[in-house]
Amino acid sequence: MFRVGMLGTENSHALAFAKEICFKEEYKDFKITAFYALEKAPSENIIEKCGITDAVIVDNPLEMMDLVDCVIVTNRHGKYHKSCSLPFIEKGKPAFIDKPFTIDPAEAREILKTAKQKKVPVSGGSGCKYSPQILELKKLVEQETFGRIYSGVLNFPASVESEYGGLYFYASHLVEMTLAVYGMDIKAISAFLNNGHITAIAHYDKYDITMQFANSKKYVSVIYGETDVDVRYLDMSGIFIAEFKDFVDMVRTGKSPLTDDQLLMPVLVMNAIEKSLEQKKTVRIDR
Repeated sequence: MFRVGMLGTENSHALAFAKEICFKEEYKDFKITAFYALEKAPSENIIEKCGITDAVIVDNPLEMMDLVDCVIVTNRHGKYHKSCSLPFIEKGKPAFIDKPFTIDPAEAREILKTAKQKKVPVSGGSGCKYSPQILELKKLVEQETFGRIYSGVLNFPASVESEYGGLYFYASHLVEMTLAVYGMDIKAISAFLNNGHITAIAHYDKYDITMQFANSKKYVSVIYGETDVDVRYLDMSGIFIAEFKDFVDMVRTGKSPLTDDQLLMPVLVMNAIEKSLEQKKTVRIDR
């Protein structure tokens, strides 16, 4: 039996993951044993909705150390992700760290360095990269189905005004979709704020990809290729299920489904977007 600690239960993602554990037979070897959030009400809500009878709510993350074998960190604000995950990683406990992995590249590097030293698997970030359509687009681009790629566009909302870390709270979704489809080797970012909406251009060696963060009601991908133009709406249903399955497989096998690059690069890209907006110039990404 794998005992799970959930930290940052104020996020709706926490309830989604808890339902996977509590209501699906294939995860009967997992059990939530401890909860933590800045306030107790969100944890109490999960306990009630999932019918949990024997878990505790702690006042400090460290109080659950001996009660859990792994942790799911879902704090809305990424500034808490290091403090809620690193102590457990240091003790050899696998960690899922929700989006944004962190809001500071130095913190992301510290988590990954510690995980490597302790040989502890970690995963996390946005579930949007698990969308079947994103995975299909990744495959089509890799197979050069559209010939040489000229450019591309993806959209997903994010705002610099979010109380949960500004841009970082939601930007990870679009950034991780872009990295999944077009690759990890973004060289630089040019970002613009116009009428309250952010547009960021990811500069690759072979093409530029536009990330549109406007609050649109639909999510769209456009790929401009040498032989075809591909336009499709994106469906994000089912991403929590896929993301949670990867976490379960990681805990069971001791192997992370993601590379360090897949966890670090979204943080570096978001950091570059923020700097580009502030400095009003193109910002190179230092890996």
